[in-house]
Amino acid sequence: MRKKSKTMLAVLLAAAMVLPMAACGKKPAADTGSDKTTEPEPTVTAAAESSTEADGAEAPAPTGTGNENVDRLNEVYSKYPAFDMGGRTIKVALFYDMYYDSTDTVPEDNPNVSNVESAQRRIDNMRRIEEKYNCRIEYINPGSEALIDSLNTSVVAGTPDYDVYLTQMSFALPLAVNGYFENLSDISKDYEDINNSQNILTPFKVAGTNCFFSKSSKNIASNYLVYNADMLKQLGLEDPNELYAKGEWTWEKFGELAKASTQDTDSNGVTDIYGYGGDLTMTIQEFLASNNAVLVKEDKTEGVTDPKTLEVFQFLSKLYNDDKAGRPINADWGDNIYAWTQSKCVFAPTQMWILQTTEGINFNYRIVPWPKGPSGDGTKAGQAFNDYFVIPKGVKDVDKVYQIMEEFFGWFGDDLETRDADTIELAEGCFLDENDVETAFKIGDMGIGDIWTIVDKDYIICNIFNSVCEKDMTASQAVAANKQLFQDEIDKLLK
Repeated sequence: MRKKSKTMLAVLLAAAMVLPMAACGKKPAADTGSDKTTEPEPTVTAAAESSTEADGAEAPAPTGTGNENVDRLNEVYSKYPAFDMGGRTIKVALFYDMYYDSTDTVPEDNPNVSNVESAQRRIDNMRRIEEKYNCRIEYINPGSEALIDSLNTSVVAGTPDYDVYLTQMSFALPLAVNGYFENLSDISKDYEDINNSQNILTPFKVAGTNCFFSKSSKNIASNYLVYNADMLKQLGLEDPNELYAKGEWTWEKFGELAKASTQDTDSNGVTDIYGYGGDLTMTIQEFLASNNAVLVKEDKTEGVTDPKTLEVFQFLSKLYNDDKAGRPINADWGDNIYAWTQSKCVFAPTQMWILQTTEGINFNYRIVPWPKGPSGDGTKAGQAFNDYFVIPKGVKDVDKVYQIMEEFFGWFGDDLETRDADTIELAEGCFLDENDVETAFKIGDMGIGDIWTIVDKDYIICNIFNSVCEKDMTASQAVAANKQLFQDEIDKLLK
């Protein structure tokens, strides 16, 4: 079932930059600009660009075009009134190349194009929007450092360089809580998708803000619990997916399997295969979520001292210290995340991009939802943070800009099968069992909403784990010692 998808691989690698592994020390990707588009002239800001439409004036919607897809889009978006933007260019800043905008004319303008039909539909929609609204849309990749600098200077000054920014939550959240971005409720209309089915754009409400949005799709930016199905079978142990189907997939059962599958294969007194191993942040994140523990509460107070959190660190202490089933975390991040692919551990957290880029796995692997903790209900997983769009305050005709962007991103109309085709192809190329594709999508929809991986710049939560697993402190002592430090981090970012 495994196969490669060039287009979606590029997206996954970009997404890997924003996933919460960074919280415990993963190095950020290097800053790279792009020559795909040209940066705006320094003396002109997107907010200052004028549109010549009269207030309330609507341009006539186009009639039949002879292009079946375009005609269908015109029908789907007939409730979106046309208006004249006077030839304005809507500039969208991002930190990796994205296609297709007004500068693209053929599918091959994307050197990694794999779905030509889908690409052509995007291009056709772009031409349609240019005609309907008398505007252009340009993606501009100034590089991540320049984009962050633009957020912190032009946006803060109220004269944004760009109309729309695609950014990482960790960079934009402080600006969001201080009111530098538009509230989606203020700039969207009742008829727009974001206030209805959310098949085009999905809002992400966080820390009292409602300014972040992402393109709707099946969510693949998640942490999966992967396991070596062959090894469990050889050891005569129960299959986790069968336990999950029976409602018996709990921390207790997981711990039993992890302990039973930990092995000294050559009887030299040294463990060769651990029951569990992998990235530290993903581990903490998923066991917290599976126990319904939230570290950054809605009222911006810490959840470190919550009894549900304490249960997590007590369980991990048992797994690593008492049962000796947890593979010790080391300074080599790559060794931690790829250990399972080399049969150094049986269970591990993994992500789609890891599966997509790893060659030579010579055993049958499966994924399963994370086991339910004693305070969990089996409905939550760690929050996967996508790249998010924001529209800064200071953009002219911001409600019209938003409407155009929603229609632009809705290139598929009401055809969700077409929208999700590339994502499904990617997932099918990552797994050996077709049931795991749906499992991946299910986990993607279970995000708990906790932003602790964004807040924890000083790795306080990871330090709690280290203190407990190195037996420097009990779980209760480590939590108590770090309570105020974590609250200080929350206050620094959100208050």
